[in-house]
Amino acid sequence: MAPKVIGPYRVLETLGSGGVGTVYRAIDRRTGDVAALKLLSTGPALDPRAARRLAREFETLQHMSHPNVVKVYDTGVFQGYPYLAMELVEGLTLRHYLALAEEDLASDAALAKAIAAHRAPGGPAPEPSYDSDADEEDEDAQSGVFNLATFGEEAPSEEFSDEEAFESGPDRVRAWADLADEPDTSVSDSDDVKVPYDLPAQEERAIGVKLSAAELDRLNPPERIGRLKDAMLQLCEALAYIHGYGLIHRDLKPSNVMVDEDRTVRLMDFGLAKYISDDGAVTADGRLVGTFRYMSPEQILGEKLDTRTDLYSLGVILYELLAGRPPFEAKTPYELWQKVLETEAAPIASINSRADRILSRVAHRLIRKEPDDRFQTAEEVYEALIE
Repeated sequence: MAPKVIGPYRVLETLGSGGVGTVYRAIDRRTGDVAALKLLSTGPALDPRAARRLAREFETLQHMSHPNVVKVYDTGVFQGYPYLAMELVEGLTLRHYLALAEEDLASDAALAKAIAAHRAPGGPAPEPSYDSDADEEDEDAQSGVFNLATFGEEAPSEEFSDEEAFESGPDRVRAWADLADEPDTSVSDSDDVKVPYDLPAQEERAIGVKLSAAELDRLNPPERIGRLKDAMLQLCEALAYIHGYGLIHRDLKPSNVMVDEDRTVRLMDFGLAKYISDDGAVTADGRLVGTFRYMSPEQILGEKLDTRTDLYSLGVILYELLAGRPPFEAKTPYELWQKVLETEAAPIASINSRADRILSRVAHRLIRKEPDDRFQTAEEVYEALIE
């Protein structure tokens, strides 16, 4: 049963649930604004790391404002439950948006109807996603779209009282996480990578099996390629903006890119974001963070990162959406890492002979092993895409 009230927010319905929490559609009783409210679990599912990530996500985004970057509003702890209030983006993940049929995009009304169909009970199943850090599960369990199934009757209106049991601010979330942790607990290198490998969402075929004629037909309509290019351009603008602040996203993947009814792309989930100026590499706490399939070689090696690691991830996304499969396929994380570090990806044209040549060239340059061999900025990628 969903709570009726979470701090200053009145819950309207459940949007989705994952391993470490639940996301609700809620109204801020102080302002009347609608928000997506992420509430972390307690009890057996309690995860202090997820709470610290929640606080980091708020601090990262609270001063940022860009049409292609999700906004955050508030964070705090309500009756022992950490929460984060953010912009409610009602739309589709990038992968689902690109899978829409042409008739679903004939007009804004048609797109809105298609999005509503995905939200409805019995709509398409969400993409499975198994990430390299357990903190990921709350977002990606519903990575296709938010499930807007009706949650009974709407809760009655209540007057907001600031005496209710909630404390706002990222410091309160971190304090809760510190209390939840056992004292003197540390993470050793031997605890590295304890969660499943992120299998390709659409893949049931054996590794290396060629795409069927029907799959090639779905990948290559000019209208789909136009949508893909437009989404990539908007994503470049989002990356250019956050990189301008010295921020690295570190977990760029299709399920963290949403497209709304206006065809506006939003870059989501900044819980793993990190400033370049921060000391330490990607494995500073003894764990590899991110999603295996989209990790750059330098991220896998635990080296100090810069914004070019996000550009590598962008290249993996573009390759996958052009070829219908990721550039490197493997049955285990270690086999995957070996391929990423030591082998070259198959030419997209050898998998999809009808793939757009310009987009393919951009994808291949982005996934080069050495950061110096890639595009150096998101602005450069943008310019290459519009040639």
